[in-house]
Amino acid sequence: MSNDSRTLNRRTLLKLLGGVAATGMVAACAPAVAPATGGGAAAPAQADITIRFWNVWGAAREELMNQIIARFEEKNPGIKVQNLVQPFERREENLFTALASGDPPEVLMSSRAEVLRFANDGLILPIDGYVTANNLDLSRFYPSEIGNFYWKDQLYSMPMPTGGGVTSLTLVNYDVLRAAGKADQVPATWAELEEMAKEFTETDDKGIVKIGATVGTGASDFFAWLYCNGGSIYSDDLSKVTFDNEQGVQTLEWMVNFTNEINGGVQNVTDFFAGPGEATEAQPWYNDAQLVNFPNVSIFFHMQTYKPDMQWDMGLRPYNASNADAKSQGLSGEAFAWGYVVPNAVPEARREAAFKWLQEITYEEESGGWFVMQQGRPSPIKAVNEDPSFSEVNPHWDKVLQSLESDVSVQILPIHAQVRDAVTQGVQAAFFGDASPADALAQAAQQAQGIVDDYWSREG
Repeated sequence: MSNDSRTLNRRTLLKLLGGVAATGMVAACAPAVAPATGGGAAAPAQADITIRFWNVWGAAREELMNQIIARFEEKNPGIKVQNLVQPFERREENLFTALASGDPPEVLMSSRAEVLRFANDGLILPIDGYVTANNLDLSRFYPSEIGNFYWKDQLYSMPMPTGGGVTSLTLVNYDVLRAAGKADQVPATWAELEEMAKEFTETDDKGIVKIGATVGTGASDFFAWLYCNGGSIYSDDLSKVTFDNEQGVQTLEWMVNFTNEINGGVQNVTDFFAGPGEATEAQPWYNDAQLVNFPNVSIFFHMQTYKPDMQWDMGLRPYNASNADAKSQGLSGEAFAWGYVVPNAVPEARREAAFKWLQEITYEEESGGWFVMQQGRPSPIKAVNEDPSFSEVNPHWDKVLQSLESDVSVQILPIHAQVRDAVTQGVQAAFFGDASPADALAQAAQQAQGIVDDYWSREG
């Protein structure tokens, strides 16, 4: 592919993003998958190999994927790829049903947590042998990205798009600062964030009118701030939960105090941000009603769609400067990361072709890298992000790359969702005043440790 075809065009990008915003993320349900041939049938010839690809890249991104498929099939005339876009509703349930069948699709798009569960249950193929046979250099990925897809020292996928850039970013609306006659500033520490939030948050008898910042109220928010206070979720060997130690209690106390003292309580924050989860022009960030935002990397392109003239800057997530061991760092893969897996049930004759397609959409710069470039999103491949087109669209692109470099791949267990549920209950108890932060985390840790112990007892 020529360099011109890979370069991100700003006008094309904005048109694409407008289409994504207008049509939503997921297309209608894909057509039914054809049944497999009988067990006694001869293996298909190479020219007959078809790879059924389940994914959620609908709307405008479906056409981008179709372009990749066309180029792939041209390079690999013996392989055909069916682009089967799946609905997000009941997506996880449908994945497990497909894997339990005797004829699953050859390649499935799966979240990081799902990949670990599938690997632990022996439902998907490790790909280390294919990586070695094809002389693939995994150092092209950020360590925090490729690290998300190992389980018990075996690799099960490669990443696309990034699982990082989810908790590490801090954006400040300079239009709001300048309107108040204040100097441009991005908070680097918890104390600086508190000061800015106090000064700009406005409330009345109905609740919040303008918000300086919110530190969030959920388990993911707690984990993100915990890692900026030198804490962790699990011990290094994943046998113990550690989020209830001194750093954890200190983190949750800070979050609760921030929410109560600056924003008037958790209900005020919930009411202020009530509305659709998808980005819309009605959200406070696009109406100069929010000063500081902690978004993921998709925010840049929603900003180009809904408020392209906003004056803003960014930095890394603030850390607790009172803790000498604390630093700013983002989490990669704790709550989000996409991978692509080959089910164990795929016949030997189709496995190599399935891996070729997996490689195409993750490892190859002109395919997986190109796909995210057309959306203005960073790639897990470091070299892709060095393209100058990114900086033309996003003047703070160097800070996006800094955030990806600072991200850490948080090691989690296949039962992490259950641990997260226990933490969510504890965090909510603290925010609503049903328990002190220390007691809430102690109760959550007791429940979570039981889940972890049960997992390891079953694993032997």
